Amino acid sequence: MTEFGGEESFTAPPDRLFALLTDLDQLAATIPDLVSSERPDERTLKCVVKPGFSFLRGTLKLSITLADLQPSESAAMDVAAQGIGVAMHIVSQLRIAAEDDGSRLTWTARIERMSGLVATISPALVRAAADRTVRHAWQQVRTRLGE
Repeated sequence: MTEFGGEESFTAPPDRLFALLTDLDQLAATIPDLVSSERPDERTLKCVVKPGFSFLRGTLKLSITLADLQPSESAAMDVAAQGIGVAMHIVSQLRIAAEDDGSRLTWTARIERMSGLVATISPALVRAAADRTVRHAWQQVRTRLGE
């Protein structure tokens, strides 16, 4: 399946970056195209997004679950997305390390399952849409951190 990843540098120290990325209320504020969100429990965020991709209209219901939390160092996230004609399961891993006066975040995200109409879309188109969404999300994280 499709895998994404990268590295991002932040001026915030690792503990502050980790706290933001694992605080589901704060995380909700960084999700592009968010329509609504709720917290059914301390490790789960359920939300609705309305992505503006030409190949994906309507809304998606997301369920984001935190796992394997190692404070200030790493976290895993399990993301399930469902909408009309689309279902996806994504696993993501975040690793944070001190760097100079800030932090370096190394992240990966892997689409483990994709079904419905979206599965017929070109992988290059899916990757381009994901890259755009991820860039926007990291900018939102920087804004929340005051960078």
